[in-house]
Amino acid sequence: MTLTIKFLNEMLRIWGDHIDKPLETYLLATYEEEPFPYEWSEQDLYEQIRKLVLQYEQGKLDITIPSAEERCKMRYESLKGSYLELLDETIRLREVIGNTRRMLEKSCYDSSTDDISVLIH
Repeated sequence: MTLTIKFLNEMLRIWGDHIDKPLETYLLATYEEEPFPYEWSEQDLYEQIRKLVLQYEQGKLDITIPSAEERCKMRYESLKGSYLELLDETIRLREVIGNTRRMLEKSCYDSSTDDISVLIH
């Protein structure tokens, strides 16, 4: 789920609160895309935005929005990290599959009465 102006206005109506335009712009830019491979739930957005609004009201939130180029670079780095993690997981799972196949083949060879194709399929 991503943040839309409609959703943000509904949240603020429920809270009985309002925010200024710079904070609204910051929140919409911050939550315009979900953090692949994850998704934000409605509860995630409520809680994260509630915390950011409190920080903003206390003067503890920098609402400077990175340029489109900087956001693109950050997104690229994040996706690259996710890709490398998934690649490592794929390699690990291939090793597990290979080990499992070898164990099945050995088990079938040792029993010599079972057909390996029956066990694998």
